[in-house]
Amino acid sequence: MEFLADIKQWLLPQPSKVDRIFWVTGIPGSGKSTLSATIVEDLRENHTPVSAQFFISRNIPETVDPEKIIPTIAQQLAISSPTAARILEMALKDGYPATRKKQVTSLLLDPIRELSKLCDVVVILIDALDELQDAARSVMEILSHIAPIKCDLPDNVRFIITSRPEHWADISTSKNLKLEVFKQQCLTTESSVSEVHSFIVARMREIKPDEPYWQDWPHHYQLQRLSDKANGLFHYATTALQWIEGQIRKYKKACRSRVFDQFDQMGIGQLDDLYKLVLTSWENVDDSGVNAQTQLDGFHHVIGTILTLEKPLTMHQIIALLSDIPEDKFDVTNFLQQMRSVLIPGTTTSFYEATPQMHKSFRDYIMSNRAPPGFQILSWNAHFVTARSCLEVIVNAGSQPELDHSYAGEHWDHHLWQAVKKGVRCDDERLWQLLGDMVKDKVVNVWKRRAGKSMGVFTNVAAAGWFMCKVRANKHITGLTFHYPEEV
Repeated sequence: MEFLADIKQWLLPQPSKVDRIFWVTGIPGSGKSTLSATIVEDLRENHTPVSAQFFISRNIPETVDPEKIIPTIAQQLAISSPTAARILEMALKDGYPATRKKQVTSLLLDPIRELSKLCDVVVILIDALDELQDAARSVMEILSHIAPIKCDLPDNVRFIITSRPEHWADISTSKNLKLEVFKQQCLTTESSVSEVHSFIVARMREIKPDEPYWQDWPHHYQLQRLSDKANGLFHYATTALQWIEGQIRKYKKACRSRVFDQFDQMGIGQLDDLYKLVLTSWENVDDSGVNAQTQLDGFHHVIGTILTLEKPLTMHQIIALLSDIPEDKFDVTNFLQQMRSVLIPGTTTSFYEATPQMHKSFRDYIMSNRAPPGFQILSWNAHFVTARSCLEVIVNAGSQPELDHSYAGEHWDHHLWQAVKKGVRCDDERLWQLLGDMVKDKVVNVWKRRAGKSMGVFTNVAAAGWFMCKVRANKHITGLTFHYPEEV
């Protein structure tokens, strides 16, 4: 890959080189994260491992917290070098630095400078920096300390950073950064067109049934049309192919005559069109009727929960957490399997052991008004139904001992707080009933038997109920959180 070769050449120490930060931009699905992972693996194979790497993903909530990026990179620097570890130990002797400037200087730049005296090259890789919370502010704040006007990074220090193009526009016009230390290059899809086509051809051989009836399908022109629509976007290709695989599994021979025709009306490289196809072809949910509304309610519950999870869970754990959804009305397992193409695109991991890895473009799409009518996920409602599912798990723990109850016990109150804070109405009778059930002896006794996990589940019940009563009565409250001492 030519782009990778350019980066490898840039990594070579050159005293006359001014640029220290290689900023890779690309549209959603262009392969930025794939490139980052390839760089890490390539350097490792060539015995020049990166000193620290930070992959930011909304699928792993703790990675999007701007406060975590510097200490996480510092920890990796300490692991990679005893010298860096000693410097960091001294920096933390009097406590964690109070300001972002002191954090960047003492936890990042100081150990990097010392490492540069011992290594041929010091490589720090940060992928998807634009996915940080409040990215417009957070990115510029971090960069203002790494690359200020008087930036003096050593010659052999290299930062590789990826993001969407819009963030580079802000950086390239900044008057507070030393722009000479940046080298920017756009990851275009044109160079990946042939690779994506080869991927589509090879993957189709794997997913179609190994039976005589399927041998002449699909025709080469159908594969070429799909490749044209993907336009060099690997994410488009993997999502489309996983959707096709699901259609083959569900409809078998009946899908042959129409499955590729679905792409003909789509725009080239338009992920929104592809996402709409995936959503509206599921169980014909775009039809009207009571059953369609039931299906949409289930969709909102399951997808909303996945979007708001506080930590990654496997499909098996998600199904257990959502055990309050009646199977005779909405089959959670079947739904998740049908949504593989947008939940776990491209993965070959066992379904139940897979962790949802929604692409950022799908998250943005499904939480915006670009989603098809009825499909848009509202964060306050997502937090609310997740909180209620957690409470159901807690209350029914005694009758479901085989389930993992840890997530529900640790996070129910945060989901409820987020829902109320964002405007949910506090008139759901089932939620009130669950809060009341939580303090009954039969529930408390079950959790008492869980060593070290008993009272932590219950300390915020009174605070939650009191707060919701106030909201229900339309009384204004400020400064309230659910964090109460163990004695409550």
